Amino acid sequence: METLLHYINVLNGFIWGPPMILLIFGLGIYFTFYLGFIQKYTFKAIALSVRKDGGEGTVSSFGSLAVMIGATVGTGSILGVTTAVAEGGPGAVFWMAAAGIFNFAVKYCECTAAVKYRVRRDGEYVGGPMYVMTRVLKMKWLAVVFAVGTLFMALSAGALLQANSIADVLREGYRINPWWVGLLVAVFTGVVTVGGVKRIAAYSEWLVPIMGGVYLLISLAVVLIHLPQLPQAVWAILSGAFTGKAAAGGALGTAVYAVFMAAVRAIGCGVSRSVMCTEAGLGSAAIAACAAKTRGAARMGIISATSVFWTVFICLLSGLVVVLAGDWHNPNAYAANLCNSAFKTVPFFGTPALVFSLIIFSFTTIIGWSYYGEKALQFLGGGRWAKAWRIFYVLVCLAGGGLGTAFSLGWTISPDAFEIGLSTRFTWGLAVLMMTLMTLPNVYMLWRLRHKLKTETKRNLSKIF
Repeated sequence: METLLHYINVLNGFIWGPPMILLIFGLGIYFTFYLGFIQKYTFKAIALSVRKDGGEGTVSSFGSLAVMIGATVGTGSILGVTTAVAEGGPGAVFWMAAAGIFNFAVKYCECTAAVKYRVRRDGEYVGGPMYVMTRVLKMKWLAVVFAVGTLFMALSAGALLQANSIADVLREGYRINPWWVGLLVAVFTGVVTVGGVKRIAAYSEWLVPIMGGVYLLISLAVVLIHLPQLPQAVWAILSGAFTGKAAAGGALGTAVYAVFMAAVRAIGCGVSRSVMCTEAGLGSAAIAACAAKTRGAARMGIISATSVFWTVFICLLSGLVVVLAGDWHNPNAYAANLCNSAFKTVPFFGTPALVFSLIIFSFTTIIGWSYYGEKALQFLGGGRWAKAWRIFYVLVCLAGGGLGTAFSLGWTISPDAFEIGLSTRFTWGLAVLMMTLMTLPNVYMLWRLRHKLKTETKRNLSKIF
């Protein structure tokens, strides 16, 4: 397993390095200008998202948006951002936001295309990149690649790793047996997913605002506590975007090179984290968009794109909080340590609020990806597998509770604790590989449809606002 993990990591490191960053970032820039900077409709689209919409569909447009936000905003929006700051410095936060602005256009395109070519199947509207690839590009094999990637992405990043994150947070904070946590996550997941997209959307509609509100309040509390340091923190983010965490060299040439490489590292960390957090280019959100009641593809596309705004907003909060706390200077502090040290500055409520946020963020990701995986399986084999998928997904959540954490409390799922830790790293590697199987076909599809997307945008988007 360790040898296989090594090769997977080498492949992932190459693909998700500069090639994929440039591909998706470049695609976002291209569509931004090609479609006339549709980001200008962001706040109007946010207002539109909470209105009742007519048209055919299964759930409300806000319910669909809540599912995609819940599925996107996982622990990566907190811990992943702190990792970016630790590796690339405060400047990574700037580039994360910059990439997010352009990712808005990518998310609009993939959701617009999916809704335009969605179909009615087994009594509900379904769609996504796999249907577009089949119906428009006539490339069934590429659609199968995307669907398989979605299926395994749901199991790895959606069920296993998010359940593991919940178990890990409760084990670290309250010494709770990870297997009990996994059992509770499995039960709650089963209760929600058994009702299909309607129940998933209903739970997401009230869970997503709660988790966002709690995290916003506790983050603002951290900002208020460190208010005198706010100007320095903002300056560190802006200046770090172009200088990075560079140490002065012994000679001018060495110093200039160090600053340049540090700036490159800040750009890489920020852009890659934005791509991971917003899932723009991945194509997953388009599956949720197809379930919405809407009067037009462009209308639902622009509403769906607001999920990027909210995701980047939460990521910016996380980055600002970490920079304000100041521990990012500490080479021994990393990811969760940076989060904990930042939120601990809020007396009494800081740590519990962080734990609560991480749990809800993870749970909404679990139920959202359950739906994505189910729709991918439905495309591959029909709706007859829906019940079997939901049961299997719940069991995977149960296993995820103990994945990589149980051995630290003395409860093992293997004679060798090393194997448990290895299984966690292997699952992460598999998840990134599955992202590749989704992203490359989806990006190719968007490029092929660029002229159709421009026509759809010019014809309908201006009429909406």
